[in-house]
Amino acid sequence: MKDFTKGNISKQILLFSLPMLIGNLFQQLYSMVDAIVVGNFVGGDALAAVGVSMNVVMFAVSVLIGLTTGSSILISQFFGAKQYDRLKDVVSVSIMFMAGLAVVIAVSCVALAPHLLRLLNTDPDIFEDAQTYMRILMGGIAFPLFYNMYTAYLRALGDSRGPLYILICAVSLNIVLDIIFVVPLGMGVAGAAYATIISQAMAAVLCYLYARRRTPLLIVEKFRFDFELFRLILKYGAPAALQLSFVSFASLTITRLINSFGLVAMAGITAVSRIDQIAIMPVVNLSMALATFVAQNMGAGLEDRARKGFRTALMYMLLLSVLISGLLMAFGPGLISLFLSPEDVNTPYILDLGQRYLNIMVIFYFLFAFLFGFNGFLRGVGDAVMAMVLPMISLTTRALSAYALVWFADMGPEALAWSIPIGWGISSFIGWIYYKKRLWAGKTAVRAES
Repeated sequence: MKDFTKGNISKQILLFSLPMLIGNLFQQLYSMVDAIVVGNFVGGDALAAVGVSMNVVMFAVSVLIGLTTGSSILISQFFGAKQYDRLKDVVSVSIMFMAGLAVVIAVSCVALAPHLLRLLNTDPDIFEDAQTYMRILMGGIAFPLFYNMYTAYLRALGDSRGPLYILICAVSLNIVLDIIFVVPLGMGVAGAAYATIISQAMAAVLCYLYARRRTPLLIVEKFRFDFELFRLILKYGAPAALQLSFVSFASLTITRLINSFGLVAMAGITAVSRIDQIAIMPVVNLSMALATFVAQNMGAGLEDRARKGFRTALMYMLLLSVLISGLLMAFGPGLISLFLSPEDVNTPYILDLGQRYLNIMVIFYFLFAFLFGFNGFLRGVGDAVMAMVLPMISLTTRALSAYALVWFADMGPEALAWSIPIGWGISSFIGWIYYKKRLWAGKTAVRAES
């Protein structure tokens, strides 16, 4: 556990975010390894199937992970305010609620998988593979949920290293199982999905055992449902869940547009999306570290220190975004080719489209840094509504811009790339105005209740 209410701000934020960054990079390898193995040993059509189904899976997972955000922010604030009994009650309520919700979502999504894929205008040639992949991952949705939940609790208390070691083991297992299931056993996309589920199950169990052994504050001796805390969890978690589900829904509408361009576009953009998910991780993790730092300091009544932490984190996020943009422009083609088989006749076309898409998007990563800087600060101070609204504005603008550029400007798949910085720019500008006018002031829950 780490107390962020005293000490060197820059050092605390960087050292706290580094293990999270490494951990999330490994976590992204779950889906990335699936895509690389499937794309190389099964083919471009199978890669497209993985891309389509993963968007639906992320839509469901985002609701659950968003709700854990409410619990983690409350845990940070109670920890900063030294209210440890209330902190334990938050853990109890959160586990009970999330377990029930995970069962409902898993059953619903497995049953509705074919209908969801039809809504996305999924190509008939990849429909069966996409349905298989989706149903296997949704059937085991409880495993990534509980891993992410306990990881969020540990990070809220300043522990970002323990989950990292567990995740490295899980990703290593996933890589081995991917190769075994897909190559010698020839299980195709089903093998990749099973490898992911087994690895996530191991991560969830190990993370739970680690939390019970190393962090006494997360040990729940007796489960108790506190309706007042449940209300607070929903107050802070529901906006985050709505935000993430809205983001995923907007991604699904964009996926439908991507599918209209054919299998080459689907495969190329799927490969670029996997690269993008890893590329933005440093900025995302600094945003997460900032949220914990701000939450603890606001809970302790140290607003000036919280704002100084925001300025420090934002500076690092901007520097990283510029560095990452340069690296991707230099090495993008080689990274995209990792997902493609040389024997596939569509590989040259997929590579060309993916490279053009990536080069447009990465120029504007600095706008993404601004957006997530404001978002991390707002989540930390407890302004859950505005932390929800900014990404929603970004994705809504992106979706509308993409369709407008396709329909009215007669652009091809590049329209999807240009729409991304448009969304980032508008939402970042709104976030800057909101921050400067101090419209977030007075929204820290724990201090108000104390």
